[in-house]
Amino acid sequence: MTFSLAGRCLETGQIGFAVTTSSVCVGARVGAVTDGCVVFSQARTDPRLHDVGMAKWRESGDAAQTLDAMKSAATAPHWRQLGVLANAGQGLHHTGTSCLPDCGGEVGENSLAIGNFLGSPQVLPALVETFETSKGLLANRLVSAMLAGEAAGSERDPLQSAAVVVLGADSLKDVDLRIDASRDPLPDLAALVADWLPKADAYRLRAIDPDRAPSSSAVELR
Repeated sequence: MTFSLAGRCLETGQIGFAVTTSSVCVGARVGAVTDGCVVFSQARTDPRLHDVGMAKWRESGDAAQTLDAMKSAATAPHWRQLGVLANAGQGLHHTGTSCLPDCGGEVGENSLAIGNFLGSPQVLPALVETFETSKGLLANRLVSAMLAGEAAGSERDPLQSAAVVVLGADSLKDVDLRIDASRDPLPDLAALVADWLPKADAYRLRAIDPDRAPSSSAVELR
């Protein structure tokens, strides 16, 4: 009962994902990113599979091996929906036979969308098309695509939560934002992203060079 999108930006080298669902706190359960790779475990979610996938990616640098490792580690894989998007090559996905229709995956040139219990077959193509044809910052492109997926049919139950994560240089997350409980989580997430992005470079500087970093009061304009 979830739809998600992984995407990469060839210009910046960033990679990340966005996800939404009809239950609360999806950002705590679905999606993970490490240097060069996004992994998804959703449907009847087992978040431990993210760790399995990321470990295999770090060991092998191979997306197919990463997905195979997650499938092999999954209890009752027929209930699992899994995905892998690396920093090069096509996205890969698995949808178990017990996942609720409409369900499946859609692969773009630099993106991967997967979903289950969707309101229409147009949701996943809308995610990929919107992402692939958009310009700008990766976080904005991901969230805009999620809004397009919602407009194309969303999932069958009302959405309650959403999240977006973008990994940048130096293994630092440039964006890591969640809406854990809302009647309108994707517009709320878009508003939170709009508030965060002008501040993101200043908080990155705190990690890289704290002596030069501005105070939080200056960043937050207090």
